[in-house]
Amino acid sequence: MGRVYLCLGQNAELPYYFEKAKVHIWNIEELCYFIRENAWIMEPELLTKELIDWVAQQCGLPKLAVLLNDSLKEEDCVTAFAACLFSYTGYCPQEQALQVQKILQTNAGNNETDRAKARGDYFLESGKYFRALQEYEPLMKQLTGAKPEIVGSVYHNAGCAYAGLFLFDRAAAAYEKAWKLLRDKRNAAGFLAAKRMGLSEQEYVDFLAEHPELYEISMALEEKLKSCRAEWEESEERALSSKLARQGQNGEAVKILEIVGESNSVLQQQYREFVAL
Repeated sequence: MGRVYLCLGQNAELPYYFEKAKVHIWNIEELCYFIRENAWIMEPELLTKELIDWVAQQCGLPKLAVLLNDSLKEEDCVTAFAACLFSYTGYCPQEQALQVQKILQTNAGNNETDRAKARGDYFLESGKYFRALQEYEPLMKQLTGAKPEIVGSVYHNAGCAYAGLFLFDRAAAAYEKAWKLLRDKRNAAGFLAAKRMGLSEQEYVDFLAEHPELYEISMALEEKLKSCRAEWEESEERALSSKLARQGQNGEAVKILEIVGESNSVLQQQYREFVAL
């Protein structure tokens, strides 16, 4: 069951319209939702006197309107506004409210390039790989003349996002560019790992033969893969796989379909989160 929200105030007779997002909101909970979901586009210019008046008059929350108006006097008014709103309404669990405030603080005062990278980094950290790439891909075209450490960081993070979506060819290309810019073992290892996952055994062996400079790193990678295989053998997923194999041998097709269906539901939800817009 999802989180239950206790509504405050009343539904507006006239909605408030956020021009930048092309969104109408009808009550204070929808305002909370809008800020939480659109933290990266929040700017001081969006927090107008008309919005404060709408909270007081249309939502019937004059006390909250006074507090929100006071928050706009703070230096980082967007973060202060969100903190006041979430605290008063109890809309977000504290951890989630702090996460939104962190985004707002990062967003404040940065130029658009820095904000785009920060957005990408946030989405990557959150496992939102598709949204991360929506930020990184334009940056990879725009930052060609910037400092190598900045461009290399964008390519590295893009490689992580591609790998998270199992796009190993693209991941390898991004890691390779980051490695050539930064000449570090981390990106060399990422490059090799993406190649290892995207090529057949023989293709990978042939690739290594053409790149003897990566031999030492390839040995370290193989050790990590051994460790991963050992973890897999001890994992719940491996136990489930063995259980399904046994039931298959016993002809329990219906039970197998039930278990696979439950497992697929979890995986489908995880994938939706990875590629969510």
